[in-house]
Amino acid sequence: MKSSGGRRPAARRKGVSSKAEPAAPAAPAPPIARRGVGAYVYGIVRWPAQGDLASLGAGIGDPPRPVRAVSHRGLAALVSGVLESEMTSQDVRGTRRDMKAHAAALNRAAEGMTVLPVRFGVVLPSADAVVARLLEPQHAAIEGFLEKLDGAVELTLRVTFVEEQALREVVADHPELAASRRAAGGYQARIEMGKRIAAAIQDRQEREARAIVRRLTPLVRDWRSGKPLNELMALNASFLVERAKLPSFDRELEAIHAEAGHRLRLDCVGPLPPYSFVDLQL
Repeated sequence: MKSSGGRRPAARRKGVSSKAEPAAPAAPAPPIARRGVGAYVYGIVRWPAQGDLASLGAGIGDPPRPVRAVSHRGLAALVSGVLESEMTSQDVRGTRRDMKAHAAALNRAAEGMTVLPVRFGVVLPSADAVVARLLEPQHAAIEGFLEKLDGAVELTLRVTFVEEQALREVVADHPELAASRRAAGGYQARIEMGKRIAAAIQDRQEREARAIVRRLTPLVRDWRSGKPLNELMALNASFLVERAKLPSFDRELEAIHAEAGHRLRLDCVGPLPPYSFVDLQL
């Protein structure tokens, strides 16, 4: 969902594009690459997979190579081949194309299965190393994360005040600020008045954010608060939402948007892999 200050479009979640070229059916991976480094890791899922791995398409590289599965004890890492020419001394070069390919592969996986996302740039020497260094030693931790995340996806929500409207509302709530603002003559007085107005706006933002979170938390499994990206952002949060509850979450966003009028911009993106709810040490 995205709205702008000058109009009131219907509130909608903004989906994530995940179209991919047709790919050959996926299977547990043999050795990943005939030359070069080996296995680039996107994420981890249960095995047998809940969804169709053939739909994952291609991942990073030039040319992009198919995303495949390395399975072990009920788990599978989603991987593709990576070559030495695509590496720096320590990891994959952080090209925009490869970062987008990494995100797109995870987005496609999240459409049909619970996926534990791995940060960009994780490379292991071979399929055997994926098992020996990741799936086996981290097996218990991975199972715990997948149980927590099972059937859920992440939605990110950012709520921003429209500046002029926010200022009008603060002045309406605090008429003494308007009078002091008109009377402020010296430079220092104007600085102090600006601070008071900014504090009043921040207080309003915090109250607005708490009210929105109270309305959404009954519909989610978990949530995380992030730092505001600018001084007018009231809320920057990630919500872990069960797939079955996505329609209810959308309806509540619609209601919040309808009540907010031109006061707030709401920008909600998803479903996404649950990046904000994973802390796996690799």
